[in-house]
Amino acid sequence: MRMPFSMRVGHTVAVVDLLNGVRAFAAVARRGSFSAAADDERTTQPVISRRIAALEEVLGGPLIERDFRPVGLTPLGRALLSNAQTLLTAERALVDAAASYRRGAVRLLVPPYPDAALWAAVRLRASATGVELDIEEDGRDSRLLRLRGGEVDAAILPVESARADWLVPLGLAQSTDQRQLTLASLRPTRADRERAARIVVLPEDSEGALLSTLRDTTARYGLAARQIHHAPDLVPALAGSLAGDDWILCSRAEADAWRLTWLPVKELPLSRTYRLDTISQRGTELFDMNLRRDVAAALGTAPLQDR
Repeated sequence: MRMPFSMRVGHTVAVVDLLNGVRAFAAVARRGSFSAAADDERTTQPVISRRIAALEEVLGGPLIERDFRPVGLTPLGRALLSNAQTLLTAERALVDAAASYRRGAVRLLVPPYPDAALWAAVRLRASATGVELDIEEDGRDSRLLRLRGGEVDAAILPVESARADWLVPLGLAQSTDQRQLTLASLRPTRADRERAARIVVLPEDSEGALLSTLRDTTARYGLAARQIHHAPDLVPALAGSLAGDDWILCSRAEADAWRLTWLPVKELPLSRTYRLDTISQRGTELFDMNLRRDVAAALGTAPLQDR
């Protein structure tokens, strides 16, 4: 019996070879052809074949159906393709992070953005001061963990309102012609109890004081607990709001980007409250008032100092 892949070679070589195998596998899956994959990877077809064969040995079974044209994936290949793509994305992020460090760039993590052009304006403002700023969107929990781990220089994090640099008002958005909305109008009736409109909460708002306030307030106005729906992904959430079934809790800027009607709800004065946290001196010095105003625009608000 042949030795496992990781036993046959040194650890560093094994990792590199594993990534080469995963890259070859993903290329063949994408192009449906060994020769086309070889062109994409700037190598030869025999090399692509050898890399995939080595990967198949590690993973314990065939990944590619070689008897078809175009070639297809085996059940194991289909099951592992998403994992392979995740690994390649992580590899790209690692390489990009190393490049940012070598360039001396300041790395900033921000909430998911509806308008990337506004964050590009933030980057240009920083560039005008002679600082290269790399901006990456990420989820709320990941932003905190990556900042604490020293992976980035700065992050925009949710905090209590007393410590906030920015306050982003939230409302409810849907594809609708309505011009006003009350919580009472969302209260289920006996006739539509099973089809009552839902308030969809995005991952950025899925925990903390904001969510507690939402639950307490909607319950006080007679909404059922099941009407608060957590959406792990944006696309299904948008589908429900575009169909007129659900209301998304979001900022006006997000609603505009998604072509939804945004309505403030008087009984539900909710806001995202953010603070810029930095762990490097360069990050602290970079974010002067002008840059903070550009960040505010990208978040869909204004700095609290300007209010």
